[in-house]
Amino acid sequence: MKTELAIEFEQRFPQAAAELGPDNLTRLLEACILVTVPPRRKLFRDRMPVDSLYLVLEGEMTVSVEDGRKTLALGKVKPGDWLGEVAVLSGEMLASTTITTDTPCRALKIHSQDFERLVIHDEDIAHVLLGQLVDMLAERLRESAESAAKLSY
Repeated sequence: MKTELAIEFEQRFPQAAAELGPDNLTRLLEACILVTVPPRRKLFRDRMPVDSLYLVLEGEMTVSVEDGRKTLALGKVKPGDWLGEVAVLSGEMLASTTITTDTPCRALKIHSQDFERLVIHDEDIAHVLLGQLVDMLAERLRESAESAAKLSY
């Protein structure tokens, strides 16, 4: 019988859930901690340490960069998005933006060491997670290029 968390993961990350299959999804979820973050909290602060990836299940957050007293909003995070992947995958372990919750949020948190263990020791999970991350990063790059093109007009 599927847990409520597995069902919610399948709803928010349908492609990843389908590619993982039930056994791999169970192992992935066992490596996660469910976290709840209230509104108006900074989940990450630009250039501050990050030690985990987050898979957003519920809520909305704002992505921004800060320059002194100025804050530039770059976009929104919504259910089905990942956070912290740049810090963890680069090995730099520093946030590249500030993430602030707009609403109450729930996410699956995977500590970087647990993520690394999954990727190194479980080829099936590694293939799916890394493929999903590459697709997501490529989409973000396309969106950034479109935004930059609009600014140049």
